[in-house]
Amino acid sequence: MSYDSIIIGAGLSGLTCALLLGRSGRKVLVLEQNAHVAPLVRGFNRNGLYFDSGFHYAGGLGDDGPLDLFFRHLGLAGKLNLFPFAQDGFDGLRLSATGQDFFLPVGLANIETVLSDRFPQAREKISAFLLEVSSRWRNFPYLDLDVDLADFGIKVVHGMSLQERLREFEPWPQLQGILSMHSLLYGLPPESVSVSFNAVVAGSYYHSAHGIVGGGRSLINAFQDLLAEADVEILCNKDVAGVLTGNHGVSGVRLTSGEEFPAGEVVATLNPGLLPQLFPPGTFRPAYSKRLINLRQTSSAYIGFFRTRGTSEFLRGRNLFIQSHPGIFNGSADQALEERSFYVTGADQGSSGGINGVVCIVPARYDEVSCWQAPGPGRPEGYIAWKKEIGERLLTMLKKSCPEISEPELVELGTPLTFCRYSRANEGAVYGTGHWLGQYNPHPATRLPGLFLSGQAVTAPGLLGAITAAYLTCGSILGHEHLRGELRTCR
Repeated sequence: MSYDSIIIGAGLSGLTCALLLGRSGRKVLVLEQNAHVAPLVRGFNRNGLYFDSGFHYAGGLGDDGPLDLFFRHLGLAGKLNLFPFAQDGFDGLRLSATGQDFFLPVGLANIETVLSDRFPQAREKISAFLLEVSSRWRNFPYLDLDVDLADFGIKVVHGMSLQERLREFEPWPQLQGILSMHSLLYGLPPESVSVSFNAVVAGSYYHSAHGIVGGGRSLINAFQDLLAEADVEILCNKDVAGVLTGNHGVSGVRLTSGEEFPAGEVVATLNPGLLPQLFPPGTFRPAYSKRLINLRQTSSAYIGFFRTRGTSEFLRGRNLFIQSHPGIFNGSADQALEERSFYVTGADQGSSGGINGVVCIVPARYDEVSCWQAPGPGRPEGYIAWKKEIGERLLTMLKKSCPEISEPELVELGTPLTFCRYSRANEGAVYGTGHWLGQYNPHPATRLPGLFLSGQAVTAPGLLGAITAAYLTCGSILGHEHLRGELRTCR
């Protein structure tokens, strides 16, 4: 059977592309290498608790938010129950050495008021910094429907680094940490990311912060319902071995099983560094292949999933970013494990019951686990014991930094090898290809007719980034003005 469009990868960006293309009248097939759609987003159950694995909260879902507009256009809004995060403090920075907490309220104006009251001598500098965030975070195609697409990518690649921009706040190191803590959500150090890119990510949360009742599982279920209505076909356990090409561009895909599916369009949502492996040598210019292979990735992570004896209601509608000492947030894995900064959030926050689970994300390096990497589904002897040791160390870190959490007990641990398995990310990069200062990530449209790219490498990580990438990709196929025109009617 032939198709108009084949999507490689059933993550958030791939599902969004499939829905947009399916609704345009195309016959669409989605191929997923894993046993389930969006395995890193759909979450899992352990010991009677639901844990989100790759989705925890979203920015830009409030009134006039771009993600809210996307949800309405896609039809997700009517299928999901949202809940707002704590208006008086949705994200907080905790300094473990002193026990101090600094929480940000929702809304740029409220953030300015709270920070200016807490750091009155920095009032003018705070106002100027937040004004920059306000003007930059939506200055991106599809986040602002009037932005010129000709400048796509330029503004976030060049410019001042976040670390350099925050130097003027050196007299207030706590403030530096607050304004840089969201760098943990895109896996790059503040010295290596532009002010503009940080504004895209952090600004969406400053605008509004929401969770979804039922978490990532509800989101993926809603996508699957909509895709079924659009007659989009999804096949799991299908590993793509190569993209077929002809005289006029792509002509379909071939699976590792040998099965072939003809198509005139292929959208690849995999890590761009893996793309050259899917084509015969000489398909791309050597410079382009080299550029893709050498794209720098984000850091990896350990993700600990804990159950608690009692409830941890202090995490209801809020997250904690934890670092040991004041200063610009250091989200790297260069230090000993116990000295690293990390992120803590409550599990299943949208449920009616108490919060009896906690998720903890700690930066990690691939070389910490590379000795356990092996071909095939199993792991070498000793891996389980090593994993248990890491889990115990994370548990100690959590108890020490968050004494409010009632008797946490580790129930599952994800490592860089987990990301290698489920997303095939290079060295387990938790956010895939990074948006490093000065690095040009690939655009959605390639020079090979019929081949398009999508995913967080195109725009930004997170739900907003993945969906924005899909709109950019599908706009390259369907016409940007056509797609943006549809979005305008949903305002």
